[in-house]
Amino acid sequence: MATRKRTVANAAPKAGATSRKAPARPEAPRRSEEVERWIQAEVRAQERIYRRIVRDMNALNDRRMKWVKEFYQRLQTRGFSVHAGIRRKVKPEEIPPIPKRIRVVF
Repeated sequence: MATRKRTVANAAPKAGATSRKAPARPEAPRRSEEVERWIQAEVRAQERIYRRIVRDMNALNDRRMKWVKEFYQRLQTRGFSVHAGIRRKVKPEEIPPIPKRIRVVF
């Protein structure tokens, strides 16, 4: 005859477990005016650097499109390595259309 486990409806809480509310979070310390000015200067500098990078990346778009066209042409003529010395040429209908602009994520 098998014994059944008894379940207790109101089980006692485990050791260390209490039903207290979490303490209120302390107020965040205020930054001084000097620190706020420094943060704003840093933000402006980082935005200036970011705009320069975006400008440089966008200036490369024409060259990047040329590289994509060359790559697609190479896939159709030489193909790519499938395994060891086995190469596979890609059919023109398998090549995706060239996008108008390539978005560079950095």
